[in-house]
Amino acid sequence: MVLAFPAEGYVYGMMYLFMAISGGIANIFSAFFVVPVFHPLKLTSIYEYLNLRYGDNILRNVTMIIGVIYYLFYMGTVTYGTSVALEVVMGIPFWATIIGYITLTAIYTSIGGIRAVIWTDCFQFVIMVTGFVAIIVKGTIDAGGPGVVISTDRFSFKEFSADPRIRYTFWNLSFGSIIFWLYNSYSQAAMQRVFSTPNVRAARNLYLICCPIYNLILIMAVLEGGVIYAYYYSKGCDINGGGIVDNVNAIIPFTIMELFNNHPGLPGLFIAALSSAAFSTLSSCLSSLTAIAYEDVIKVRYPNLKPVFGTKISKIMTLVFGAVAMGLAFIISVLPGSIQAISQSIFACVDGPMCMIFILSPMFKRSTTKGLLTGAIVGMVVVMWLNMGKLFFSVEDDQSLPYGPTHNCDIYRDGNVTTTMAYKYLNVSNSETTSLIINTTLTVDQSDPQMKTFFQHIYSISYVWFSMIGFILSMAVGIVASLLTAPPTNVNPMTLFSWDKHIKEELCGRGCDGDENRPTTSVGEEMKFLSKNDGTKSVFNMNDDI
Repeated sequence: MVLAFPAEGYVYGMMYLFMAISGGIANIFSAFFVVPVFHPLKLTSIYEYLNLRYGDNILRNVTMIIGVIYYLFYMGTVTYGTSVALEVVMGIPFWATIIGYITLTAIYTSIGGIRAVIWTDCFQFVIMVTGFVAIIVKGTIDAGGPGVVISTDRFSFKEFSADPRIRYTFWNLSFGSIIFWLYNSYSQAAMQRVFSTPNVRAARNLYLICCPIYNLILIMAVLEGGVIYAYYYSKGCDINGGGIVDNVNAIIPFTIMELFNNHPGLPGLFIAALSSAAFSTLSSCLSSLTAIAYEDVIKVRYPNLKPVFGTKISKIMTLVFGAVAMGLAFIISVLPGSIQAISQSIFACVDGPMCMIFILSPMFKRSTTKGLLTGAIVGMVVVMWLNMGKLFFSVEDDQSLPYGPTHNCDIYRDGNVTTTMAYKYLNVSNSETTSLIINTTLTVDQSDPQMKTFFQHIYSISYVWFSMIGFILSMAVGIVASLLTAPPTNVNPMTLFSWDKHIKEELCGRGCDGDENRPTTSVGEEMKFLSKNDGTKSVFNMNDDI
């Protein structure tokens, strides 16, 4: 978020702020429809739920493997983004940052566990917000004030087109991204925090409180990109359009070194904010991966493993996962494009189908293992196909907003820059820059949408829609395939969502529909089921506030 969101705001404008709407919808849905089902189960791993729901480990193992891959790629993406910034700001080689950050995080996570993760997250949050505020305030002042900032074309909110090929519109950001955010609620990291709360009410409030706070951070991050664009616009040099930086992910760190060059300590504040975001994400992911591997693999194969050995194995697994994430960070470093586009495109292959599994399982009693697995495979294959087509087919890159003025960029190319570390990224000569701008203009002018083939139109669909496409396809196929397969015999009632129990009774008690004498929960029915399945008793705590 510290690098990716500001970069999107700089290049594509403030339309990205509409992501806050989809994030808010996802958080509210989670508070009222996800938490009431999952919290009372008090699971160690989110994937245990699928074993309780269907009585087998097929879906549990498949989703667990997908979840592990997701987390590893996520860690690699975050680490690479941090390494790019530190290379610009401090001159530290990106490979050294990747190795150092992941190693340090793996060590303190393996020693401190989830308690260390939560406490460091709180401290890192404060540092990250402080960094955002400092950059926005200083950038706005140096650009000429708020009026100058909002007068640029980056502060336009007019893209309401229904064309799915446009990178950012009101529709794909506000509604098409809901699944992208919703998958976070079904992640192991989120569920660890849900299960750590004392009751459903506290878990629900956790989401409702975090929703506006997270949206505020998102707004600050995107606004930061708009402020930085206005700053360089006022100087007559768009560092992205003028070729001053060769990677959009380097825009933010380059700006930091210029804005705060004469303010000792403030570049360090940015480094602290960036590092805090990285450490927070890495530690949460490592803790989640360790819990998944131990609960869904080690304990399943060795149920009588002594706790002392389990603790040692968990520490070792944390270090192993860190090493794998380190390797993936090096792989991601060679991929083109912004960090946000890369990560969301990769994650879209799995988050739509995974959301389908965790939504249909509690809300569609007739769902089956074979049906949901078939739907998930179809959704993943289609989105993977779209991703591959976008990467390897002759499809034009998403068109950014027009570049700002570049007539004054010679102040950077002539070496009149504010920092040596920033100057090392000025690797485009005057002639090369002119050629780059001319060629880009000609390509846009000569392209004719009617000359594109059918597949070029398909592959031009905005990556923002990928998660929703995967979800809808998976949902449709999953429902049909479930209806065509044998229904499950015994369904644990605690794994199903009930409108009366989880909404009416949770929110307003027994008096919602005027029946004061009706029991508030189906505990009797649940206890009957549990008495038939002694092996699952230890999972539940019937004293929880359901």
